[in-house]
Amino acid sequence: MTKGSRPTAVLASLGLVLAAALALAGGAGQSASAPQGLKQSWLRQASQPATASEFIRPARPRPAAEARYVPGRVVVRFDADLRAREFRSLAREAGAIAVRRPSWADFHYVEIPPDADPVAAAERLRAQPGIARAEPDPIVRPLWRPNDQYFNLQWHLQRVGMEEAWELNQGGSSRITVAVIDSGVAFVNQGAFAQAPDLAGTRFVPGYDFIWDDDVPTDTDGHGTHVAGTIAQTTNNSVGLAGIAFNVGIMPIKVLTSDWDEENNAPNPPSMSVLARGIRFAVDHGARVINLSLGADAESFTVESALRYAVGQGAFVAAAAGNSGDEGNAPEWPGAYAKDIDGMMAVGAVDYNLERAPYSTHRDYVEIAAPGGDNDADQNDDDYGDGILQQTLDPDYQERGIFNRFAYMFYQGTSMATAHVSALAALLMDQGITNPAAVEAAIKRFASHKPPGGRSDDLGYGVIDPRASLLGLGLAK
Repeated sequence: MTKGSRPTAVLASLGLVLAAALALAGGAGQSASAPQGLKQSWLRQASQPATASEFIRPARPRPAAEARYVPGRVVVRFDADLRAREFRSLAREAGAIAVRRPSWADFHYVEIPPDADPVAAAERLRAQPGIARAEPDPIVRPLWRPNDQYFNLQWHLQRVGMEEAWELNQGGSSRITVAVIDSGVAFVNQGAFAQAPDLAGTRFVPGYDFIWDDDVPTDTDGHGTHVAGTIAQTTNNSVGLAGIAFNVGIMPIKVLTSDWDEENNAPNPPSMSVLARGIRFAVDHGARVINLSLGADAESFTVESALRYAVGQGAFVAAAAGNSGDEGNAPEWPGAYAKDIDGMMAVGAVDYNLERAPYSTHRDYVEIAAPGGDNDADQNDDDYGDGILQQTLDPDYQERGIFNRFAYMFYQGTSMATAHVSALAALLMDQGITNPAAVEAAIKRFASHKPPGGRSDDLGYGVIDPRASLLGLGLAK
């Protein structure tokens, strides 16, 4: 849960009603395209121009989660030598009503009645011979001196020395693509959707919407647009704000929902299996850096497998550590996998003083820290809370289903911190470090504010230092 972010019903209880065409006889083929309903009507509307207010304010709090797992299904990996007829029979014996293989996946969905307990169903399936893995599907949620007009309010870029770092690498290059796997991005002018004005000069590469099963991953929430802005907001254009790696390409991939997606019957829920599909898509379509400003409170073998695949294919992964530091300090996945995967880093959040933000999860998997902000403090006395400022959907209009109005919003969370690390990784890759494990090593080695003993659960190996990292190992031109 992103403390200080605005509300969205991301974790509403969702059920997948199984069509007859996907009955057990459908077996192991790729899933058919789902009805796209209201989103298509939004896209067919007459295009409306974007407008951006000068209104700068903190984001609104999000409600707590209600459900932990997606109802109506279990994620299963069958033994490789098992025939389709055999695994359909095994699934039926465990109470399943259908089996299907989604796209961009190395697993199957075993559909169960919507009111069945997915944890118990997974246990029954694991007991069957021929089933390698079976698990419920955890729900995923968002974990929150150029001449740009409001750069003076971006204390977080100044505190980590981005002006000095840009002397070595001014925003990276189009050779690098960063996948923002999130709630989508306001990247296109189409129908009811508009591109955020401060992203007008940002380069976008084709992505995918795994919530609506189409190739227009628009943002109906605002979280993904805010994250994308920190990574690659159009910069040095005398407008708005700055991004860190502002010349790289952004690949928007939608795996998170807003209340609008859910209320209008989006075909897919925001789950770990959907996230796994998004990771594989990103890597297979050329992403060199993957930003995961999201989390779930249960682990998933499908996501772990996708993460190892991504790193093995040469993609660096940055994942949010979690925002429960002052509310139980529970672990979050996929961030918790980072300590066991070279080339992936879990990111904690720091405040203006570069100390752990109160909400930032502090556990043994935290490897690095970056500015995540604290809207409850004003330590630099600029009359604003110390959140991370970017342009995103104006919540006063978003809550009414209007997606072409934008505002400058202070968000806080490890989501925001993660975007800083993804952008730094993109700059390092642009400088010539192509191995994800080497990117991780450089970020760790040249971090500032190193804890006594070299590492702590609060900050990992320290706070990112972009200039030192670029100068120390990344300067290749």
